[in-house]
Amino acid sequence: MKALILDLHKNLREILGDKLDPEEYKAYRDSFEAFDWNSSGRISYGSLQAAMRRAGHNPTDIEVLDIINKIDNETGGLDFEEFCYVMQDISKDEDLETGYKETFRVFSKDEEGCIPAEEIKFVLMHLPGKITYKEIDEMINTVDKNQDGKISYSEFRVMLGAVPLLIPDNPMPAKQEMAKEKELENSQKP
Repeated sequence: MKALILDLHKNLREILGDKLDPEEYKAYRDSFEAFDWNSSGRISYGSLQAAMRRAGHNPTDIEVLDIINKIDNETGGLDFEEFCYVMQDISKDEDLETGYKETFRVFSKDEEGCIPAEEIKFVLMHLPGKITYKEIDEMINTVDKNQDGKISYSEFRVMLGAVPLLIPDNPMPAKQEMAKEKELENSQKP
């Protein structure tokens, strides 16, 4: 089953591509040079977020810290090649997420924004390759955490090999549980 998920993930990456077009290169170069104040060919980590924003991305402080932790070589900055790598990596993640969303929309036809498990089974059975009905059932049972027979967007992402979202599919039960606890507390007060 892991191999099937990895193949689906790989095929989605191949469709989205990995190439840097000339316009992106120019935008990255212009952004980098705007923050390379002393023309040393390097920008400081402190300027990374601003340079990324100038290049059209809007990373959070936490995302920038994660990036710095991944690439930090104790020089306090990065050169243009490293900046391009960072920007491409972020673009891939954004493109991959866009691909997940677009693919999900193709299949999600109900009002709840879910895909019936039977529809996913039908599509997977008709893909080239040898995917057994048992493998498909196993995959769906693995990702359909609430066992409602429908695949939500977060479950779909996991099926394609993405990291699970931390957002619950149905936050209402948690809110209802909190309301019950509060009501119980209030009823026990003198």
